Amino acid sequence: MDRNQINSDIARRVNSAICEAGADVRIVARAADITISELDDRLNGRAEFQIDELVHVGGFLRIPATRFMKEAA
Repeated sequence: MDRNQINSDIARRVNSAICEAGADVRIVARAADITISELDDRLNGRAEFQIDELVHVGGFLRIPATRFMKEAA
């Protein structure tokens, strides 16, 4: 699987988790210690999520960060 596809899959999973939780993206961005603009870039595939950001988002949403990264390795 190519890197762009992996990043796209991760972004899709994060976006789905945010939507399923009904979370406010401003609060999710704050939890990930990034700006709303940076979160938007990541969710739209213009930038890659960093591992620590995925851990923070997962912690905020109370789901394991590995859920975002399955099949990425």
